[in-house]
Amino acid sequence: MTFLKTLKPSGPLVVGCTDIMIGRTKEGSLLRLFYPTDAKELPQDESQWTRWYLGDSYSRGLGKFVAPWFLQGTFAWLLNWQTRYSLVPSAWCSNLLSGDKKLPVVVFSHGLGANRSMYSSVCCQLASHGFVVAALEHRDGSACSSFTLNEEGEKEWLEFELHKPGDKQIVLRSKQIGIRVKECQSTLTIMERLNSGGVENELKNAFDIRQLIGRLDLSRPIIAGHSFGGCAAINTQLQDKRFKLCVALDPWLFPMKDSVELCSKMEKHVLCVSTDTFQTPENLEAMSHLPSQLTSFVTIKGTVHQNQADTPFLLGTAGRLIGGTNSKLDHSLAMEINNALMMAFIHSHHGLPKGLSDEYGERWDAFVAEHQSKLVYGLYGTARKMIGWNKTGL
Repeated sequence: MTFLKTLKPSGPLVVGCTDIMIGRTKEGSLLRLFYPTDAKELPQDESQWTRWYLGDSYSRGLGKFVAPWFLQGTFAWLLNWQTRYSLVPSAWCSNLLSGDKKLPVVVFSHGLGANRSMYSSVCCQLASHGFVVAALEHRDGSACSSFTLNEEGEKEWLEFELHKPGDKQIVLRSKQIGIRVKECQSTLTIMERLNSGGVENELKNAFDIRQLIGRLDLSRPIIAGHSFGGCAAINTQLQDKRFKLCVALDPWLFPMKDSVELCSKMEKHVLCVSTDTFQTPENLEAMSHLPSQLTSFVTIKGTVHQNQADTPFLLGTAGRLIGGTNSKLDHSLAMEINNALMMAFIHSHHGLPKGLSDEYGERWDAFVAEHQSKLVYGLYGTARKMIGWNKTGL
């Protein structure tokens, strides 16, 4: 049987993946860790690969986010049917790359209605080049679902929080962005604790977190995210000087519309990669507050918002049409260009982990140059409506 898969990473290292929970309550952290391994190739037995699907609760939460109330159950059933056996090209709970080389860290924040698994194509790409990526799952009500553990170790579910009719959406989103920033900061602190040792993974699996002791390069961590997560990444970079670089994919800045002028205080380099059918004049105006001398703006033509997530790979042709994730540009090429822009930016301002040749940086530059006709530099977008700015959605 052939299962749907997210995009295979193009780096020289085989990727491993595991889930880690530090602390059982909402104040703790739940994250999916993507990391390089010693393996020469992925296991031929795909049952040893990472499962993308997280469970029915996540499908129901996505249905609650994207579908009208009378279709939410049907949407969740269809999503379960379509993605239940979907795979991520990474080895589940494989051992960390051996040796004494320290591995740089990326913290990744997901978008509204998403989860820790939704950006595996992006996170695997980074890990295949030697980065350790902590894709956190937010507990602010903006994830499609999440969970904590009670004293008996049983899951207690946290549902997606809908914007209440009649309430101003900015009230909920500005509250959530504050929580998200704290969660991003906490995730980096947890990475520091994992590097030092003495912490316990509340999720019992085969990955020994002691492998991470002394192996993380925390001197210049990167903060990244998509959509609401892009807004969280920018805000986290503004507030936490530990982060040295910011990657914002299609950032949705409505949650900080009352404080957007703070963007002008950015002191680190930022990459904003946008899709042309998502960005609106209002959101672009907000993005323009980022310092031009430190910010690289680029848009991939012929793309939709979900081209920077995994969903186009997992829904099939009919699902992409029905789910609004179909794009003029081929979805695999769109993700490859997105990842190339991200890797070229990181290589330029951060460098690749020690032991990887500059050849890879040159490859990204060449790939981006090959697809210049599909790119627009500067602030650009063709959308006219966006959640929040135009009183649409939710």
